[in-house]
Amino acid sequence: MEIEGKLGSVILARLEPHADLLESILEIAKRHKMKAGVILSITGSLDRAVFQRFQPGRDSTQVIGVEEMVGPIESSGHGIIGIVDAPDRGDVPFGVGKYTHGDSYAHVHLTVTNATETVCGHVMPGCIVRSNHAVSHFTIMIAPIEEAALKLRIDGTPDAGSRGVYHLLETISA
Repeated sequence: MEIEGKLGSVILARLEPHADLLESILEIAKRHKMKAGVILSITGSLDRAVFQRFQPGRDSTQVIGVEEMVGPIESSGHGIIGIVDAPDRGDVPFGVGKYTHGDSYAHVHLTVTNATETVCGHVMPGCIVRSNHAVSHFTIMIAPIEEAALKLRIDGTPDAGSRGVYHLLETISA
């Protein structure tokens, strides 16, 4: 499935030292009422990075683990923005982002490097902006996609046994 939308005005944001990267992205998405968006660039230094990535599992299976890297760290990333569509979940927060139905949602990939390693994974809460200067140069660029909605659809509840997690793409009339 595919739909078309229009790339809106690009938002350039400088994040302040000690800001949480994921929280900052979600705040921008909420403030601009984005139903769909693209994170074009994440560039800057972090004191700490927290991310999910595949870990070696038993019997050649893959499991997802949460890792932390301490800084100084250089980072580069990109991602997508949408909204949570989980009407069956009620008002009880769930998942890594403690989401509820209708919340802004971000799926962000970040590559981070310190003096000894470089890794890539999904951004989690706890990625903390670093700056050696009073005014940070950690910059993100985000653009809304107008006339479109990207919905993180979550069917059912955890106690229902099975549930689906997928993206719904919808065209919105101008």
